[in-house]
Amino acid sequence: MNPTNPEKKAYRSMRSPRARAIRVAERVGLYAAVILVLVVVLIPYLWMVSGSFKTSLEIQSADITDPNLAPRWIPRTFTLDNYRNVNRTVRIMDYFRNSMIISVGTMVLCLALSILAGYALARFEFKGKGPYVLSLLVTQMFPGILFLIPYFILFVYINKWTGIQLKNTYQGLILTYSSFALPFSILMLRSFFANIPREIDEQAQIDGCTPVGALFRVIIPIARPGIAAVGIYAFIMSWNEILFASLLTGRATKTVAVGILEYITNQEARWAGMMAACIIVTIPVLVLFTLIQRHIVEGLVSGSVKG
Repeated sequence: MNPTNPEKKAYRSMRSPRARAIRVAERVGLYAAVILVLVVVLIPYLWMVSGSFKTSLEIQSADITDPNLAPRWIPRTFTLDNYRNVNRTVRIMDYFRNSMIISVGTMVLCLALSILAGYALARFEFKGKGPYVLSLLVTQMFPGILFLIPYFILFVYINKWTGIQLKNTYQGLILTYSSFALPFSILMLRSFFANIPREIDEQAQIDGCTPVGALFRVIIPIARPGIAAVGIYAFIMSWNEILFASLLTGRATKTVAVGILEYITNQEARWAGMMAACIIVTIPVLVLFTLIQRHIVEGLVSGSVKG
């Protein structure tokens, strides 16, 4: 027997305080989790910002047992010398330029190839499509360190057989990073393109576009969020990578991820200078991420809906 309207209202009135309490508890729990994550992420970065304005003597003489030397958030002696001299002890700005060239090159190459491959996988049927997609998925199972020695040997043999120098060159590291970023990028753009209705392609071709023309004139503008997400992924991956950069680069092509380690020597550890350099090298990533963060979120969400 169904309850009457007065009974429904009574039931809802009895249930609503509990429901409101549950919603409040869920919201409080969500905010607490967000605050915890922000604290864990931001405190080390804020401490690095604080240390970049301290003298090396203040950092190295810090002693938690001595109240006069206890570490402080606000520097005892505020200085900008760490930023003025950031390129004197270590050629960090040269390494900064190398990282920009390699990261931008990786991003451009990865976008060019993944857009074409992702569109082909999303729109066309061809022999070997299934095994190819499976091979892309399988590559995500292996850690990059497994390929470190094989890549080094491959570069040596390419130089021996063809005379093409890839070790200690921009193009060598760009190809290396692109090979690691491409599988995930292709899969992500494939999913994103698959969510765009095929009728849009067909309408563009009715209006006179070729399949390639429909891709560049219609599909790519619609897929900008996914493309932006793939671009920032390729850029950040190559910007932060240190393992392959330490083996495949030399003095002329060393990246900031490797160059920052030069602040630590057998004679001295220049912590204040290192912190200033770390602040400088994080600026491009922060600026790029801030400019296209909306597209990144849209691309990640849209690209994960349909496989």
